[in-house]
Amino acid sequence: MHNPNNVQVGSQVRFLNTVGGGRVARITADTAWVEDADGFEIPTPLKDCVVVEAGDTFIPEIRPPKIIQEKLRQGRTEPAAPAPNEVRRPAAPAPRPARPLRAGEDELTVQLAFLPQDRAKLGLTNYEAYLVNYSGFTLYYVYLSAVGTGYKVRSTGTIEPHGDAFLEEFAPADLNDLEQLAVQILPFHDGGITKLQNPLSVRLKLEVTKFFKLHSFRPNDYFTDDALMLPIVERGAEQAQPEVDASALASALQTKKEDKKPAPKAAPSAPRRDEPLVIDLHASEILETTAGMSSADIHDYQRDYFHRTMQEHIRERGRKIVFIHGKGDGVLRASIERELRRKYPTCRFQDASFQEYGYGATQVTIG
Repeated sequence: MHNPNNVQVGSQVRFLNTVGGGRVARITADTAWVEDADGFEIPTPLKDCVVVEAGDTFIPEIRPPKIIQEKLRQGRTEPAAPAPNEVRRPAAPAPRPARPLRAGEDELTVQLAFLPQDRAKLGLTNYEAYLVNYSGFTLYYVYLSAVGTGYKVRSTGTIEPHGDAFLEEFAPADLNDLEQLAVQILPFHDGGITKLQNPLSVRLKLEVTKFFKLHSFRPNDYFTDDALMLPIVERGAEQAQPEVDASALASALQTKKEDKKPAPKAAPSAPRRDEPLVIDLHASEILETTAGMSSADIHDYQRDYFHRTMQEHIRERGRKIVFIHGKGDGVLRASIERELRRKYPTCRFQDASFQEYGYGATQVTIG
């Protein structure tokens, strides 16, 4: 019997890979039958059960990095007890003296940071996202992720100079929703006179496979824990692809349909025969721009790109091709599987390696 966590009958446990837990009612072979609050017994592998102390709610607690915890401890003070019959009035806020920006503080530097809650369990543990402000400016920010041809707001707020903001906690299963991110920033100096600052809108593509590799999380000069740090703005220069401005977009929409045929990106060079050919079908990877294209136009182009790739390698029996389509709403994946069944019945297909490509990829073996 494989019981690495020393689970016994009667132990209170929580599940390692999902939410929930309860009391172990019985154990058969390598399986614990866990009785939940409703009296149902849930069969769970012993290796996926963790013994917990009494009172555990089975809800993972958000654990800020050590430097944030230290800040919270230092700033926590106990209020003095009021005297009898004393009416306590709120203290007036102390005025903030205006302080000019020191040398180097007027150059905006902002980074996006990701920290695993448990470095020993990458791919299973939850992750925390932060936005770090290295400058002397106060920042208004909006943190977004792409959904189809639009964006969804995930977090908004204000960051003090040389401070940070907690954006969200997410599970490994959510990584495919974070492949395309955007950060909008409006810097200003609260308490002094400076030059007018332009708002920034920056897009970046998140390489989700990095979240499963220990060496992606490195020592840094802000958090005491190792983190994956992605530069958004470095000394005033944007580090990711900026948004298309309104005038350029309007010009593209006014062109004739025959003049706005999308320009394909160069096809990737073929790997060795014993290595899988990886084809990323995201619009940002196979098109120079999607200006003027509807969702249906983009989907048709992605499907045609899939067919061109298949036709190019259809005679190479045994060749493995990994098509990255993303998780999304599943439309592109369903379309690829339908075309494989109809037009390529001799080819086998399956989900690609989760460790290498995340949830949204299909591997095809030419037959």
